[in-house]
Amino acid sequence: MRKLLVFQSDFGLVDGAVSAMYGVALSVDDELRIYDLTHEIPPFDTFEASYRLLQAVPYWPEGTVFVTVVDPGVGSTRRSCAALTESGQYIISPDNGSLSHISRVIGIREVREISEAVGRRRNSERSHTFHGRDVFAYTGALLASGKITFEQIGEVFPKEELVMLEGMYPKREGNTIRGMIETLDVRFGSLWTNISRTDFEALGVQSGDSVDVSIYNGRTHVYHSFVDFFHTFADVEVGEPLLYINSMDHVGLAINQGNFARAYNIGTREPWRIVLSVRQ
Repeated sequence: MRKLLVFQSDFGLVDGAVSAMYGVALSVDDELRIYDLTHEIPPFDTFEASYRLLQAVPYWPEGTVFVTVVDPGVGSTRRSCAALTESGQYIISPDNGSLSHISRVIGIREVREISEAVGRRRNSERSHTFHGRDVFAYTGALLASGKITFEQIGEVFPKEELVMLEGMYPKREGNTIRGMIETLDVRFGSLWTNISRTDFEALGVQSGDSVDVSIYNGRTHVYHSFVDFFHTFADVEVGEPLLYINSMDHVGLAINQGNFARAYNIGTREPWRIVLSVRQ
């Protein structure tokens, strides 16, 4: 058994929270192989947590267990859940939107509500504010170590009941797609959208074609230009913009050896929208 366990949180590394999660997991099984996805999610940012899972989960082996803890509703009535993805990984998470991108792009095969009779650390019943340590890391370690099966975690509930973030899906109308700027390629300032390769290819765009690109901040039209679509940055001159398919298999907008977001003061998520149109 692989015994792979991957942690993500908004805790940072300046205190002992992440170390406590490691300790709980290793107390379950000291042969676990524990890795970090990131602990630098902005506090309470479930959208970022969802996106970073999508950036990593598909590239790990089947059976890998991910624990994601960005949990502004900790201790409330929000559900604790365990999801099995269509690609065979497990994700232990609060049911607060953190599974939205995985659901949209990869798909979720089954989801179960964590039973605290099984998935809560012993003698932690009176602790209500650190489920990352007491429930999620503990349940993840039990599952990754093989001490429990996925079916033993708790009862199945309908996938349709999972909390999903708004604005996840682009909308196509004829030769136009309207989408969201979901995040930046942080270091380089490229814009990453929620428009998939499949959605984009439905417009019939070929390498070298020009696309009408508009960016809106709410109702304000911030950017408009005709931008060429290419496969690589080097297909345009330094300083020139291009549309491309990024490493997440979605449409990106960049400046070759430049920073698009900084150049045009572009932000991400609501209310930032991108509209792509092609001539018929």
